[in-house]
Amino acid sequence: MQTSRYHPLSAALHWLMFILIAVALAAIQVREDIPKGEPLRDTLKSVHMLAGQLVFLFVLVRLALRFTFKAPAALPGPRWQTGSAHLVHLVLYLMMLGLPLSGVLFYQAGGRDVSFFGMLLPQLIAPNPELKSSIKEIHETVGEAIYFVVGFHVLAALWHHFIVKDGTMLRMLPWKK
Repeated sequence: MQTSRYHPLSAALHWLMFILIAVALAAIQVREDIPKGEPLRDTLKSVHMLAGQLVFLFVLVRLALRFTFKAPAALPGPRWQTGSAHLVHLVLYLMMLGLPLSGVLFYQAGGRDVSFFGMLLPQLIAPNPELKSSIKEIHETVGEAIYFVVGFHVLAALWHHFIVKDGTMLRMLPWKK
């Protein structure tokens, strides 16, 4: 049965992930202003890493839910609009998978262990300073790009809600409107 709304669990995860991504980005941005050696700097790095790991975990749950609960049918509109929405969603999913994974790889390539709630994650890569530098560059570049992709996603949602008034944004609220 096709529905006009996203499943409430899918919608709740969408907003939780938005918060986690915002926390990860804010923590790493604020960390840049904290002098080296300050305990807060390490705390912010830990918050950044934990939020990123949770994004990775929850995006896997979201993908499973995507196959469990049917997404609502696309609203009527130009094909370019539907196509660009699908493309932005694909890019967001790739970023939500790639950023945390590249963060872990970057850390491990530097010879450091990565833990998740006290559990040591499997070593995915051997220490390699040259590779660490490349992975760091990729991680930071994609990290900067996510601002633009999320910003575009938010602007499109607001445009649909306030200008087009087609109910697009209401479909992603976890409660009935």
